[in-house]
Amino acid sequence: MNLPRLIIADEQRPGKIMSGLLIAAILKKMGYKLRLFLGNVDEISLRLLQLLCEQPVTLLDPTLCDGRANLRWLFQQAASPDCLNLVITNLGGKWTEDSPFRIPRECGLLAEWLESEIVPVLYSDSASTLTVRTLNEVVTGLQQSGNVAIRAVLFRSVLNDREYELLDREIGRQFTIIPVGSISQKIDRNVPLLTDLFFQEATKAIFPIKSAYLQLMHMNYQVNWMMFSALANLKSGWLPQARLCEPITDSGKVNIAVVRHETLTLGGDGTEHLMRALGCNVVEVPLEGEIIHNVPIHGVYIPHGPAYMTLPKFFSNIYLKTMLNRASSGGSFMLAEGGAASILGDKINLPEGVAGGGVGRGFGILPYDSLYKSSSPGVPQKSVAVRRKLNPLISGFQEWVWGYSSPNLSLEGKSPDGECWETRESVEGKQLGIDGWCKGRILASAMRIEPWSAPVSFRRWLEG
Repeated sequence: MNLPRLIIADEQRPGKIMSGLLIAAILKKMGYKLRLFLGNVDEISLRLLQLLCEQPVTLLDPTLCDGRANLRWLFQQAASPDCLNLVITNLGGKWTEDSPFRIPRECGLLAEWLESEIVPVLYSDSASTLTVRTLNEVVTGLQQSGNVAIRAVLFRSVLNDREYELLDREIGRQFTIIPVGSISQKIDRNVPLLTDLFFQEATKAIFPIKSAYLQLMHMNYQVNWMMFSALANLKSGWLPQARLCEPITDSGKVNIAVVRHETLTLGGDGTEHLMRALGCNVVEVPLEGEIIHNVPIHGVYIPHGPAYMTLPKFFSNIYLKTMLNRASSGGSFMLAEGGAASILGDKINLPEGVAGGGVGRGFGILPYDSLYKSSSPGVPQKSVAVRRKLNPLISGFQEWVWGYSSPNLSLEGKSPDGECWETRESVEGKQLGIDGWCKGRILASAMRIEPWSAPVSFRRWLEG
């Protein structure tokens, strides 16, 4: 089995977009068929990648997947042998100018578990000798964190052509690494606000980034674009990952409605991939526009995203209202996660500055109120949910599910013992809070749940 794959790992600088986003957009513009993955939780980068390449993105975080086999099964399900399967992730960076280069554990695990080539993207906005020293730290760090060897490197924010020539020469002396090219400092772009990446504002927000990748693409001999495809095919062989659980009993007969809207895309499409892997049919239900299917619905999934931005559309969609009411009274599977959890509750305290702000209403299916502290998404925190009381996903005391928080959203219940799980730093770690509301097979959580960390539990929940 062949799955051409490549990891682009960007050195992190506060306020600057990852150059991997530009690389993906350019490769797509050049005619390469892509499958896109993001290797770390970064909702702004995920949304930008969706907008620039106009296609879905799968979140592929080793911590959230909770194991090598789970991550490989997810990648195998979402990847394609006919595409360049591109994983964009965070390489880490230096906290201060004199501190060592710190590489996240997840970066090394991605390269090790996927058995993939990795191209670090390093800043070169200082003397070439300092950049070479940083490269040496990265090479050593990746070997230690995931036994990963580097064959190629890309530089960004290079001061000038002369400095890049010196850099190229010095790398040739010290490493067996090929410089793929350099990205001029003029191409650097700032990270936009997440709330500007929806509706008509998105066109304006991504215009500077689109102009940057078009400018870079037409700079002759600046980057060797064919190298990315060559590196992806260097280790294209893939040992198939065995299924971690069998499809549900009524495979092919279970239809799960997934509510579709641009605001409900911040968690990626991994959950839908697991539903398909378990034999379910994913039925797309647009929040706006005509419903073009006529099949029985056995469950409803409302993906993570700032649902408060489209609250009136939920209530004006008669088909969706009817579907939610039937599902809530008929014992069907239903999941609303992350920012979409507010839809199933009662009162919604909207963030300041939102048009029509103040207080909104949910469908009242579960007994909690939703409080948005700010329209800014904040910094998501990865955490694990451990059973507090019986619920449809974690029914055993030895079960848990990973996810990440929506920092500026809290669900406040009307019962002091309403929440169904604890959130912790790790399975045995410090308790962070309580979360998760359930009724029968209905579950809402302020966490964006990663079902690939618990596929057996998720299968049982789907099957009922």
